[in-house]
Amino acid sequence: MRWPVLICFLSAVHWMVVGTFLLVYASSLSHPQNTFPIISLLVDLSANCRFFTYGHIWPAAVDCLVYGWASTAGLGLAIWLLTRMGRTPARAPGALMTGVVFWNLGIATGLTGIFLGDSTGVELLEFPTYASWILWVAYALFALWAIATYLGRKPGQNHIAQSWLLVALFAFPWLYATGTTLLGTDLHAASPDLAHTSSQSAWVYPLPGSGVMQELLSAWYVHGLFTLWLAPLGLSVLYYLIPKMSGLDLQWGSRAQLAFWSWIIFAPWTAVHDLVGGPFPADTVTVGLILSGLIFLPVALIGMNLVGTSLRGEEQQGHHGGIVFPFLVLSAFFFVIAGASEQLLSVRAANVVLRFTMFRECNLFLWVYGFFSFAVFGAIYYIVPRLLNFGWRSSFLIRAHYYTSLYGILLFLALVGFGGIMQGLSLESPEATVTIVNAYQMANNFNIASTMCIALISIGNGIFALHLGWMLLDWLRQRVQGNRLASEILLEPYTPEAPVKVKTAPKEVSV
Repeated sequence: MRWPVLICFLSAVHWMVVGTFLLVYASSLSHPQNTFPIISLLVDLSANCRFFTYGHIWPAAVDCLVYGWASTAGLGLAIWLLTRMGRTPARAPGALMTGVVFWNLGIATGLTGIFLGDSTGVELLEFPTYASWILWVAYALFALWAIATYLGRKPGQNHIAQSWLLVALFAFPWLYATGTTLLGTDLHAASPDLAHTSSQSAWVYPLPGSGVMQELLSAWYVHGLFTLWLAPLGLSVLYYLIPKMSGLDLQWGSRAQLAFWSWIIFAPWTAVHDLVGGPFPADTVTVGLILSGLIFLPVALIGMNLVGTSLRGEEQQGHHGGIVFPFLVLSAFFFVIAGASEQLLSVRAANVVLRFTMFRECNLFLWVYGFFSFAVFGAIYYIVPRLLNFGWRSSFLIRAHYYTSLYGILLFLALVGFGGIMQGLSLESPEATVTIVNAYQMANNFNIASTMCIALISIGNGIFALHLGWMLLDWLRQRVQGNRLASEILLEPYTPEAPVKVKTAPKEVSV
């Protein structure tokens, strides 16, 4: 189990660094060039090279974070949780490693296709067909392994975290199959009208994903990816680690199953938020908004489970929980805030004001970075030392990562959220003197601030990546020094390992 999980985490961290860099790049193109000296260099590159325009950089950045960082890390968490909770060793590690390699190959191919102009143009489905097929092969290998591992678990090894995990593993192929089949299919060979296009593959929308249905299916896919794929993955980690780290049973634990089923029922209805004002029956949209508004029920129950347990643990134990617990607690808080954001968008009046503003970016960051990424950070800080039996190298780097990530995301959410509200009020203003140009100029200041916040987040991500690399290099160095043949090959001094009688968990430092 060690190497598949480590490869997932390492590749996910790699995509995280790449994605945040591309995000800073894309954000810097959304405001005037003379704001910062380095921005003019990025703008000149975009102006002189068609591969690095905003239309290429932004979807590549978002897909890199969603599929490269979040989904790859989620696969690593799924591997560890399935074997850990099932009390069973990882079966067929070769097939599992092959799936992980193909998954990363599919992401690299998809990003390359976006830069080359082969993007489908559909939100979060920009990867070309040839990249989607590679991802399908990778996930098929992983799914076969997951089914075999779950069926081979020891009797009686059931946990609420397993329920969340299984929902995520079932939902992703359902969502991705529907999205890629109905919203993006390479039919240029059957469409003579597109033969003159310069791109190597022209994209059209086949029935039934055309016309009005295109908007409906796209909204269903985007919100489903957050609420039925990333959210259950993150919640499975929190439901497993928060009680384990706090040493307490879940507060309101008897309501955990109710929270689970109510989330599965009401969360997908958040897709209706994108249909307000569109060419859809008004009664259908209204019913959808009412059902999506009921998301407050599972959000409140999950918040009482996770936030209540973590706060009670800190109160009773009188400490901050080492290096893992702060990340998990923040992730639980961000989940509640993300749920409140979805609740806000279910109000028609607020939806009309906020839908076409930068508030959508705020909502995206709440799910991908605020909630899910902090859960993954805490899980990596907990899992990797136990996989390697080797501790983290620097408490200072852990604190630096924690505070730069925390302040970066808080500032981003506050500024972009407030900027989205101001931008929406400007766009909806009935005054004749207020035009879309005024709204754009007003939003420039918030775009500049968001670039600075994303840069701060990218610094924190870089610190985390460097610390993880430092830890692995030190671990490999000790492994080499403890192996006579490897030491002779690499000309390292050979130091026999002393027998270890008792293995203890690595000591944690407080943030």
